Amino acid sequence: DANSFLSLSPNRVGSYKVSILSIRTAFKNNTSTESSVFQQFEKNIEEIKSRFTGITGQGYETKSQDVLIPAFIAAYTDRGTDRVSLSPFRNIPIPGWRVDYTGLGKIDALKDIFQSITLNHAYSSNYSVLNYNTSLEYDDVGLNVPLEDYNSNAFASVVNESGELIPIYVVSQVLISETFAPLIGVNLRTKKKLTARFEYKTKRDLALSISNAQITELNSKDWSLEIGYTKNNMKMPWRSQGRVITIKNDITFRLNMSVTNNRTIQRKIDQVNTITNGNINFQLRPNVNYVVNQKLNIQLYVDRNVNEPLVTNSYRRSTTRVGFKILFNLAQ
Repeated sequence: DANSFLSLSPNRVGSYKVSILSIRTAFKNNTSTESSVFQQFEKNIEEIKSRFTGITGQGYETKSQDVLIPAFIAAYTDRGTDRVSLSPFRNIPIPGWRVDYTGLGKIDALKDIFQSITLNHAYSSNYSVLNYNTSLEYDDVGLNVPLEDYNSNAFASVVNESGELIPIYVVSQVLISETFAPLIGVNLRTKKKLTARFEYKTKRDLALSISNAQITELNSKDWSLEIGYTKNNMKMPWRSQGRVITIKNDITFRLNMSVTNNRTIQRKIDQVNTITNGNINFQLRPNVNYVVNQKLNIQLYVDRNVNEPLVTNSYRRSTTRVGFKILFNLAQ
């Protein structure tokens, strides 16, 4: 047409991600089938629906994405429905943080014992629109509506057969992913070559499915402990030719232990919430490592792993491995 190209069925597709702050609901009761945050989400739906009606003068379907997503964000960021943005594309990122503190090692009562003491804490939370595309009901109108203006300055205008507004952008799923990595961590090193590390990590993934208005909540808690000790000139509990055997090279003892609790909860509006998956995993891994010389290394190890399911369609599993390794390095 006039020596120019025309687009047939134009469509804008993509994904969106921004950092947010959801820490105000992180420590509420989210790991059981009864959740006060989800109950707040159910209450928010009608309030957001009324807010849209007051702005546009037309009704929205109760389970419309334009209603569900702001209600979801308001509930899990602990904000009022009158202050939360109506757009699924939040445009103000809120940063996470990481804190490392080493000042305890300078205390007089501790600096003679410890070579270093480090406390650490880190937090991050992200909100994601996994995929979106323009609605075919709007022809090419959706291409001219910037994401940052959607439900801020540009609202839906096309209605369905029931007289309810159809969103300009079609969103299938949104996700809030929150991580404390770690919530609290302690790293110690003494002047006698003893090291210890403890970390407690938590993770929460909240996936809102628009098609069925359900929230899939994955909660993970992880405790880990690592202890190490290196000893030189270690005396062994046996004799040779009347003399106690002494190992002159370094021998290192190390113990790793962790407990991980994972559970997935399916939350449905006006229905019973259920745990659909989950397990408690315990790992214990002690080992002894002896350096004979620069080329030869001997290691004794035990690896114990126990997996306890939280649902009836899985069974308990446990494995134990015991053995030794002889490592010989041929490099110069």
